[in-house]
Amino acid sequence: MMRLSLILCCLISAAAFGQNATKTSFVFERKATVNMNAPSEDWSISLQHQEAPKPGVVGPREELLAKKREIMQRYPRTEIGNSRSGGSMLNVGNSFEGNSFQGVPNDNDMAISRNGTIVSVTNSQMYVFDGVTGDELARKSLGALQQPLNLNGNKFDPKVVYDPNNDRFVIVFLNGSTWQTSYIVVAFSQTNDPTGDWNLYALPGNPLENETWSDYPVIGISGKDLFIGINTFTNGSTNNSGFTETCLWQIGLKKGYTGFNLSTNYYSNILPQSKAIFNICPISPAAESDDENMYLLSNRNTDLQNDTIFLLEVTGRVTDPSAQLNVTVIHSDQPYILPVPADQPGSEWFDTNDSRVLGGYFLNGRIYFVQSCTDPFNGRAGIYHGVIDDVSGNPTMVSRIYSEPDIDYGYPNISWTGQLSDDEQSIINFNHCSNDDFAGFSAIYVDENLIASDRIEIKEGLTTVNVMQDTLERWGDYSGSQRMYNQPGVVWAVGSFGNQSGGHATWIAELASPNASTGVETITSSDIRASIYPNPFSESVSVDFNLEDATFLRLELVDATGKLIRLLLEDRVKAGKNQISFSESHLPAGSYFLLGKSQGKTLFSKRVVKR
Repeated sequence: MMRLSLILCCLISAAAFGQNATKTSFVFERKATVNMNAPSEDWSISLQHQEAPKPGVVGPREELLAKKREIMQRYPRTEIGNSRSGGSMLNVGNSFEGNSFQGVPNDNDMAISRNGTIVSVTNSQMYVFDGVTGDELARKSLGALQQPLNLNGNKFDPKVVYDPNNDRFVIVFLNGSTWQTSYIVVAFSQTNDPTGDWNLYALPGNPLENETWSDYPVIGISGKDLFIGINTFTNGSTNNSGFTETCLWQIGLKKGYTGFNLSTNYYSNILPQSKAIFNICPISPAAESDDENMYLLSNRNTDLQNDTIFLLEVTGRVTDPSAQLNVTVIHSDQPYILPVPADQPGSEWFDTNDSRVLGGYFLNGRIYFVQSCTDPFNGRAGIYHGVIDDVSGNPTMVSRIYSEPDIDYGYPNISWTGQLSDDEQSIINFNHCSNDDFAGFSAIYVDENLIASDRIEIKEGLTTVNVMQDTLERWGDYSGSQRMYNQPGVVWAVGSFGNQSGGHATWIAELASPNASTGVETITSSDIRASIYPNPFSESVSVDFNLEDATFLRLELVDATGKLIRLLLEDRVKAGKNQISFSESHLPAGSYFLLGKSQGKTLFSKRVVKR
């Protein structure tokens, strides 16, 4: 079961370095407009290297593997921590298989609008789904999406974000891996319908003309601007051997949606005295925000272990000439340790990459973030969850490690799942696997005291992943997570699982905090198990359930906000197997919930979808 590493010391030091970057401003014109549903030749060209670095190869990747071998010797795997954390269980609602996928790695990201439309991206495909029904509405390869730009480099590392202030989507992905071919493609949806028109811009991957190319994008939004953290490398470099520096793009959002010339700032030369920054993760506000500044995080992600967190702040909008990037160095209350490789059944392992910050959000003056790590108490790959308090003043930090003694976690992400502004609750989604468990997709709920629930398996793996020409398989570089802005307590997430052919597949799921009012299915062993069919439906519905004892049952139909639509039944029901059927053909299409209650307690809740 999950292990929670509790921290006894909370005394942290922080050092502010003030302005620590060079800012260069650029303006880019819109290069093209593309329609997602417009017919086009889609060749879906994708270049993927299917060999892991071999032992003895000189370079940062081999150095990273050597550090992980040392960690495995220093912290051998044990059965310590085999006890439940005691936290409340999260809820799992609608879920379905996402983008089809071939090759490596299975990078996952997704965003969802208020009306339930999902944009899901992987290397190197974009899909649009109806979140209520799971139906596919559109798809394009990244190559077809940018076809009007006439960029012929490999397309990779897609990211997507939903902007709740403007009700629009933004997609970012990369083209090419030389300074001559490197571009950052930024696509802005013109409306809230991602199957419609998008404005395309091509930012140079070598804007300083120093013969470097851009890799590893991480994106986020403030109340006004888009931010893209990027790493730059010298030509011909492999396995991160030619790392030059980490930089940051700041881009005005509204001009992108309207197709006007795009105002940008490019921050480089960040903490040059130590080349400390590698990878920057923008930390978006948890809720709708008018904030003009933006926080970002970085760390010593390739160190064997470290306690340093870099807190970055951009102090104004892209149009503010006085905006600058400031850096504060924070020391955590416990070190993060480089994540060890993860087990799979058989001889294949998973690469867990490094300890970079993978996701986070900003709420009430605090930053909540996650990254991968090793739990020193059991030697397993786990999740490092940090909370930085008093971000704009004298920041301090506490942390927790979430793990299990017989299973490995990888590539976490995190979203706020509170219903009120002062609810400090999170859902963390991640990949999992072990000697006995095929690669799957899981999540945990974390309350205001940083107490985590037991892990909920959202999607189990079907077989061992074996794509690479080596026993160390790619597990992906990230997973997606986003709060549903008009449904308090609800989060949507995407992760990966091992498919039947020995490759990767994606899974999209709706998750909610235990006290969310959406009525999604609660996964606990004490609840009454109920099944509903057909679902989705067009006319009639049947619900099957078993009762240990006779009870007085109240069956309610409610909408997604918890509003009662119809009291369907209020009567005594016998012990044993029962079935209730009724017609709902007159209901408008949409998502509803059936709640079975007895003596003020909810026995079961099931989501139903009306076509």
